[in-house]
Amino acid sequence: MQYFNYNNNKYSKICLGTWSLSGSKSNVKSYDKLSEKKIYNLLDEAVSNGINFFDTAPVYGDSEKFLGKFIRNFREKIFIASKVGCKSFNQKLNFEKKFISNQVNKILSNLNSDYIDIIQLYNPDPSDGKIFQAIEELENLKNKKKIINIGVSLNRPDDYLKIRKMYKFNFVQCNFNVLDQRLIDYDIFKLIKKDGVRLMGRTILNFGIFTEDFIKKKKINFSKHDHRIMWKKEQINRWKYYANKIKKISNRKIETTCYRFGNSFNLSGIIVGATKPQHIKQSLEKKNYLKINNNELKKIRHIYKLFNSSLLDRPNYKIKT
Repeated sequence: MQYFNYNNNKYSKICLGTWSLSGSKSNVKSYDKLSEKKIYNLLDEAVSNGINFFDTAPVYGDSEKFLGKFIRNFREKIFIASKVGCKSFNQKLNFEKKFISNQVNKILSNLNSDYIDIIQLYNPDPSDGKIFQAIEELENLKNKKKIINIGVSLNRPDDYLKIRKMYKFNFVQCNFNVLDQRLIDYDIFKLIKKDGVRLMGRTILNFGIFTEDFIKKKKINFSKHDHRIMWKKEQINRWKYYANKIKKISNRKIETTCYRFGNSFNLSGIIVGATKPQHIKQSLEKKNYLKINNNELKKIRHIYKLFNSSLLDRPNYKIKT
């Protein structure tokens, strides 16, 4: 396992995202519903392999409760990032002070902890004037030692261009993968380095679509609990088509190429999801940390531009996600 240093702490470069760990009783669309036994097996697999960084949110079903119960005997060894501002994928984002305060207290209760390492604003629209209320309240909670770091989860990578002028966040996370290179398009990496911010990349495998098993599928069928059912099949097939193009020029497993691509740029870490222990093991393979050479990067960049020549369809959520 590789780690990055921040404030005299070591964070694992692989952060386990917990959207998929919402639980069998949750109404949240994530992936196939997992039993408590499978959820705890996944958490145990992560910790046993040196992962000490977890990303969660109140909107991820019961994931915070499962995580809190799992780490109760070694909380001080684990770094947790959660998010505020989103109560439901089908409701408008809320950054009012009272809502933020209540949500942070609920997160602490779910985690059975008196502090949280990182609280992130959930995909805020930079034009939302209530962001300043949220930041003020988070600063207040930070002064009370309930929050250690303040971060932001971006809806769009280029939102950082405006968000950075509002507040100096400690952590930023946003989408980044072989077919979503907006961080490069908008020169965000340069600004992140200049600002001294820790950047976490998510959707490295694009919701599990950039995997060998998935791109080989002839028929696409998602369960009603799987959030990917909300994407048009044309969009899914388009991802598959261009992912296969990248696989051919890379001549290796698409997962390996995706991880190497992410690790070829100035990311502090990568947020990965998992529904099976082998997904975690695969993310930790040493070969994933090898950087892609410039010639291959140019080819991947070219394929991305071809892919990006037409508009990307968005899933049918009422909020921007």
